[in-house]
Amino acid sequence: MPELDRISDLPRDIKDNILVRLSVKEAVRTCCLSSNWRLAWSSIPELVYDKNFISKLDASADESNIESTKKMVKFVDKFLSLHDGSIRKFVIADVKPCSESLNGWMALLFRKRVEKFKITYYHFDFSRWKVPPTFWNLLCLRELVLENCIIEMPGSFEGFKHLRSLHLRFIEISGVDLTKLIATCLLLENLVLVGYMHGLDVKVDAPMLKQLYLTCMDFHHVCLRTPLLVKAVLRVEPNLWRQSDLIDLLNCLPNLEMLDLRWQSIRYLAYTRGLEYFSINFYHLKKLHMDMNFACKREAAVVRQLFHHAPNLQELTVSQGYRASAYETEEWAQYTVFKHLKIVKINYFKNHKSVLLFVAFLLASTPVLEELHFDCQVKDPEFLEKLVQLKRASKKAQIFNFPNKLLNM
Repeated sequence: MPELDRISDLPRDIKDNILVRLSVKEAVRTCCLSSNWRLAWSSIPELVYDKNFISKLDASADESNIESTKKMVKFVDKFLSLHDGSIRKFVIADVKPCSESLNGWMALLFRKRVEKFKITYYHFDFSRWKVPPTFWNLLCLRELVLENCIIEMPGSFEGFKHLRSLHLRFIEISGVDLTKLIATCLLLENLVLVGYMHGLDVKVDAPMLKQLYLTCMDFHHVCLRTPLLVKAVLRVEPNLWRQSDLIDLLNCLPNLEMLDLRWQSIRYLAYTRGLEYFSINFYHLKKLHMDMNFACKREAAVVRQLFHHAPNLQELTVSQGYRASAYETEEWAQYTVFKHLKIVKINYFKNHKSVLLFVAFLLASTPVLEELHFDCQVKDPEFLEKLVQLKRASKKAQIFNFPNKLLNM
């Protein structure tokens, strides 16, 4: 049989699949492969311009250097002028501001029916991209990531009807615009809000939302209407949340399957409410990740309430996520039985006595436990010896010390 040039004769969709795995500059170089590949690069559906792109564009370049950004802008201008086809994904990430050029690309991206759009400016630059009016014409968007940007929505905007994922990090926006933006994205399933939004009143009205990531928000008030939410990451500092109450938010989420309460969320709950916390039961909750001070009685009271209202936990991760103060060591009464808990992970730094009491409580309360993992920053043979001697309700329970070292009985 005559030799076949399988590379040259690849279908267009497979060529595109290969090219999106290369940097844009490397993709352009494939024009040298054969005549069939000469213009293949011009229809790449995913365009990513970030610090890796800059380093390949110029080995001596630095993403924090404005000259490097100018070289990138010049390349992008020429590339877009020659691009032939649709653009599914367009990314400008971790570079110096290029607002004027970015504004000029909006009309082209509208014609290319872009679906994934990400803009994140260099973190140590205080300049921000003010989203232009033409941006709101990108009605085919399915994923949107904006970081270090200024957002002012036009009054006529009716929403991104196809948007399913929205990430907003360290943006400047009014509470009215943020509420409207979320509410008009009718298919929104994933929402990430990160940063300091001082004094905002925000209503998250998203009937299709399944995942929420809310961290370090200095909101005045937050209201959730998210009946389908199954995963929530709520990370707060006690001094940041004022009128908006974390308990009220949790009581709106009966269908959660995964809950992450890290940073000082547990501490916040411990010092803002009495002993009666939750008005609902989290019957669907299977995974719980939280930071706590093992020796603090007030935080222990919060954790007990949470355990009581989440009877079907299967995986638990507990970390000492901040510097613990010298509290009185907490005793854990054996009043809870975890009927479904199979995996426990504990990360801590000091105060072995309080940790040991907590682990003793868990081992005695988990009849189906399979794995208990420790990531201990301080190596203490005496502590590990006491640990393996603790009574276990589960005959299958095995204890591992980081990194996955099995501790013998």
